[in-house]
Amino acid sequence: MTDRNFDGIAERFKKNIYGNAKGELRLALCWRELVDKLPALSEGRSMSVWDAGGGLGQMSIRLAELGHSVLLNDISADMLELARKDIAAAGLAPQLDIRKASIQAISAAQKQSFDLVLCHAVLEWVADQEDVISSLVAGMRPGAHLSLMFYNLNALILSNMAKGNLYKLRDRDFAGHPGGLTPPGPCEPQRIIELLQHAGLEIVAKRGIRLVYDLMPRAVRAQRSITDVQALEWQYGADEPFCSLGRYVHLLCRLPE
Repeated sequence: MTDRNFDGIAERFKKNIYGNAKGELRLALCWRELVDKLPALSEGRSMSVWDAGGGLGQMSIRLAELGHSVLLNDISADMLELARKDIAAAGLAPQLDIRKASIQAISAAQKQSFDLVLCHAVLEWVADQEDVISSLVAGMRPGAHLSLMFYNLNALILSNMAKGNLYKLRDRDFAGHPGGLTPPGPCEPQRIIELLQHAGLEIVAKRGIRLVYDLMPRAVRAQRSITDVQALEWQYGADEPFCSLGRYVHLLCRLPE
């Protein structure tokens, strides 16, 4: 497995991942978690933020709108070109440093530079998850926070149980097909938590992202408002066992001073 590059399918990625309720819920819940747990984001002080593997830049734009200085990197030139268009349309280009580079390359060049590091829906696409986590931590100043969201193996197993995919369950064959948009490296939450703690981070908060929505049959989803579903996601997402069963898991971590 190599790190996944979305060059050539960036438009398809944007449409399939973010052009529907699934992507809308993911962004909304993750953003609400950040604002809820990090009130400093909205207090008017400019923070140094790294949106690591940030792709289309949705989080970068929201953070820049709050006055923060943001570095957005990705290995996909096509994804960054789409991000540049949205950033320019929002009039935020002066506040964003956009770089086509790997997470490891940015970390090596910007050690201990950032007050906040975001890495959302990236771990499941990389060849060496532990190396990426180490690189993210290396970019953090003492006292900085890491917002890490990853594709959850637990939820994938639960989904295959509900669908009766007995052979996949027997063989633990959950990786997506090469070239598709299902991640090849779903993450086991406890393993990721242990890697983060080994790297010296404290876990501040844990939340499951998209549990309610993904458990609903498609016909039921169509009859429920996104607002109502989002409210239920927020109500249950921080409580066990639900926070370990969302399609994604979001961890907010802190590097002690």
